[in-house]
Amino acid sequence: MNFFSENLSNPCTLNEEQSRHCIKVLRAKVNQPIRVLNGKGTAAEGKISEIRKNEVIVAIDELQTPYKENPNKLSIAICIPKNPARLEWFLEKATEIGVSDIYPIISKRTEKNTIKKERLEQIIIAAGKQSGQYYFPALHPIQQLNTFLEYPFTCQKLIAHCEDHKQHLKEVYQRNSEAILLIGPEGDFTREEIALAIQSNYSPVSLGVSILRVETAGVVACTIVNALNYE
Repeated sequence: MNFFSENLSNPCTLNEEQSRHCIKVLRAKVNQPIRVLNGKGTAAEGKISEIRKNEVIVAIDELQTPYKENPNKLSIAICIPKNPARLEWFLEKATEIGVSDIYPIISKRTEKNTIKKERLEQIIIAAGKQSGQYYFPALHPIQQLNTFLEYPFTCQKLIAHCEDHKQHLKEVYQRNSEAILLIGPEGDFTREEIALAIQSNYSPVSLGVSILRVETAGVVACTIVNALNYE
């Protein structure tokens, strides 16, 4: 059983939400083996030593740190879909596949400019636990596209859009290197936004011949990069 806690001190105390899931849903008992992830590269193996009303105490036997650095090399800057459920679906799948950071972006054609950050972070935690990821993606605050483009990323910078004359992501992405990829809104980025991104050293890429939904494009990109890095 995988659980989440930011603090892996020994003993480790699961928060109220994690404890409730452990006790009420999974019906865990004292001395039951348990695994606790902190989402930052470390997992704790141990046993439940005590169960209180809304609190589970875990005695840690071993700390596992198999990754000295995050193996998930891709970050996604994604324009907020009009339907909140689509962003939630993307976050769940991107976490399961493996992605480093997620930046919600507002562009000219973005129809929604708010998110429920706490709910989205819980979705990331749940997906990270389910998939056993050692690193959970960091969810950043909403930013306007123009502001985001000013950020001095030192990694490979890419933008996916529907205009012609682009190489496929698999041909442009540099294997095993960090990259940030911009995903546009329903209706795509405007030509002016694409030009501004290119001026900011973002390389245009294609995700294939089909026109994809925002959240589908994000998952396709994660899958391509993950496959290239684990060949």
